[in-house]
Amino acid sequence: MIEEEAIVISKDGEFAEVDIIRTKPCGLCGKTQGCGNSIWGKIFSFQKRKIQIQNNINAKVGEKVKLLIEENYLLKTSLLLYGVPLFFLFGGMIASEYFLEVANDLAVFLGGVLGFLVGIILLKFITAQNHTRLFSEAILAKID
Repeated sequence: MIEEEAIVISKDGEFAEVDIIRTKPCGLCGKTQGCGNSIWGKIFSFQKRKIQIQNNINAKVGEKVKLLIEENYLLKTSLLLYGVPLFFLFGGMIASEYFLEVANDLAVFLGGVLGFLVGIILLKFITAQNHTRLFSEAILAKID
């Protein structure tokens, strides 16, 4: 089980909106609040996003809580983040190799780049549309 600290910023019925408190620094810049220096940071524009989650512990606004996430869910999400662009990269290369009349190395390379870009755009659309659902696996717990 992976644990992250969060703070409750608002409460609406049985749901609470929490903001993640990053305690582990970034390996690239050493900051804890999303610097966005990495390539993924520039592509996905790491902004502080609030997460709406079921408030099963009746947490109050301003209270620090733990956000618990299963490792299996993290593995599935990682597979999505890395697998979709790679799948489209290779798919673009294969499609340009077999379906274009001018099947040279440059055409295959450009097909791969185009496929990779399509995969990144699709992934950005998927994560934007399902941001709340992607965190539905998380559970709130009280900090000891």
